[in-house]
Amino acid sequence: MKNKIFVSVFILFFIVSTNSFAQFNPYTDNSKLVTVGFGASGWGIPLFVRYEMAVADNITVGGDFSFQSKSEKYGSYKWNHTIVGLNGRGSYHFNELLNAPDEWDFYAGATLGYYIWNTKYDGSGSFDYTGSGNGGFSLGAHVGARYFIDEKLGITAEAGGGSVLTGGTIGVTFLF
Repeated sequence: MKNKIFVSVFILFFIVSTNSFAQFNPYTDNSKLVTVGFGASGWGIPLFVRYEMAVADNITVGGDFSFQSKSEKYGSYKWNHTIVGLNGRGSYHFNELLNAPDEWDFYAGATLGYYIWNTKYDGSGSFDYTGSGNGGFSLGAHVGARYFIDEKLGITAEAGGGSVLTGGTIGVTFLF
């Protein structure tokens, strides 16, 4: 279902779009991108903010901050979990290799993350538990596509593995 939503969003923008870009490539001029959005995961719906900066032709580096929470209930026991993720990432943008239209951006890369979690018991009875810690480091990969509505605004969808944002993300990208 989630994959169908991602694909539908991109098809919709492709059909509706009539914009023309003249030699538009945000990855060759030290551009900066900020993406905000949400994701899918087994631990709730992560909200994220991502920053990317072009460091060479078709190469960006940056990071993201994510927050998510999930509640679980087992009988009269209820657990509340929160996870904060800090990720560094690098991506290669394949538009020139694919000879893709300027409105599109196709990319893949790697992510190195660190996660902090908190679990709290919220129920009745004499049992009480609150815990926190870190999930340690994670190494993941991502592949994504971005459609620029104009030269400053885009829609982004990404899938990956090895991080809290594993189930994929969708967001709005602002180019500075």
